[in-house]
Amino acid sequence: MAHLLRIDQATATPAVETTMSEECLEETRHLEQWIVHHPEVIDEGLKIVASQYNRWVSVEGGSAKEALDVLALSSSGQTVVIELKRGSDRKVHLQAITYEALVAGFDRHMLADAHAHWLTKNGAATTAEEALEQLTEHLESGWDDEILKLPRLVLVAESFPDQVLTTVQWLADTVAHGLEIECHEYSLFRDNGALYSSFQKIFPVENLEGRTLRPAPAVDTGQVRERIATRERRARSVKVIAERRGIPDHARIELNLDTLVKSEIVAQIDDWLAAESSRRSVTWVNDKVRPLLWAAAEDPSARWTPTALRDEIFAQAGVSSHNFSAADGWQYQGQSLYWFAQSLLNRESDEAETS
Repeated sequence: MAHLLRIDQATATPAVETTMSEECLEETRHLEQWIVHHPEVIDEGLKIVASQYNRWVSVEGGSAKEALDVLALSSSGQTVVIELKRGSDRKVHLQAITYEALVAGFDRHMLADAHAHWLTKNGAATTAEEALEQLTEHLESGWDDEILKLPRLVLVAESFPDQVLTTVQWLADTVAHGLEIECHEYSLFRDNGALYSSFQKIFPVENLEGRTLRPAPAVDTGQVRERIATRERRARSVKVIAERRGIPDHARIELNLDTLVKSEIVAQIDDWLAAESSRRSVTWVNDKVRPLLWAAAEDPSARWTPTALRDEIFAQAGVSSHNFSAADGWQYQGQSLYWFAQSLLNRESDEAETS
């Protein structure tokens, strides 16, 4: 049972737990919108691709009317199927697995089409090309077709019956070894006329590193899962640094490509950067998503993600985009952002052990 306390110095007053039905709230009109507008309650690395997606068509031209609640894309390039239930549903996992199987056939262009259709339907007219650009900018290390074949499945409910959790664990551990499936429970509280919601992942209770979803015969799921895990660690680098203010504002950040791309590309990028001094002027600001300022940008005050600025520099230098992790290319005082973030975490761990 979840609890929420209102704190006033040493005094704690419990909020009253309530339910969706008691508050006359609905799955699609309310719960879905909370997650669409705040996907960080599920995972901070998610970008919503579409909601209530039902544009399924078979090769023979057949269609299905079932609507997937929420389709998202992680910063590691993995699709995420989110199935929502207002109360406790003994069949929530079966429906979600069907959607997962359908989503496993998506490629980047299908995702872009879905995103463009969803944005346009919600009042932001967007072409498929623009949608693809937006999704690509969200990725830490570009697209990986094998990762797209392995969606993550997220079930969200007020509570899960024991048989659902038992089935989910059996599927992940025995039947489909490596199935990446999560169960999240949410709770509602009312306090002083205000309504609050909390979300908590209850399964798995341990890290699923090394596991994968629905392996296709031609895919080495162990290797793909490791790539997903590595991308997720690198995608968290900026957040780790910014939260700890590990790099001071206005500190100089440099792009070092020596071990990441071919030597001729390194030379081409270096020549382009050297042509104007402002092109090398990249500085840090403690923002958990867009921490970079570039003096050569059309708007020098605009903030960039490491991936977006890398891609912009490559494009302006006339070099095709590359899929290495941007956290490996950008450096602070000679150390990549990835390894700098790891050093901060290691230091915290050492201090915790000695305290």
